[in-house]
Amino acid sequence: MKKLIFVYNGDSGLINGVMHYLHKRISPDTYPCQLCGIIYDGTSLNKDWLVFIKSLGIPTEFLHRDEYQRQYGKSALLWPAVLLHEGQQFKAVVLSADDFANITSLDILKQRLVEFLNREFPTLNRA
Repeated sequence: MKKLIFVYNGDSGLINGVMHYLHKRISPDTYPCQLCGIIYDGTSLNKDWLVFIKSLGIPTEFLHRDEYQRQYGKSALLWPAVLLHEGQQFKAVVLSADDFANITSLDILKQRLVEFLNREFPTLNRA
């Protein structure tokens, strides 16, 4: 089954999480994970984002870069990124780190994902 994997440009763990949170609050312009900056409201996921993700009609997974490496192996990709996988197999980059440099809002992120899904899965049943 195909799924979208969202990979954060940060490592997992409590200490890393606290450091990410503080960095986003103190110096958001230098925070290295545009994905986190867009989809999180402080410490929790944006409610509009959660509704949107559930409406996509395709499974999703959210991983930190170290979790991605443990689960799927090393990658030369830069993070953050959104990937298309089929099972354990990488299929395509949906949104690259370079793309995220131009994604400045939740609305733009949602639009880009819908464009990809409409192109790749024209018959996908979205809620």
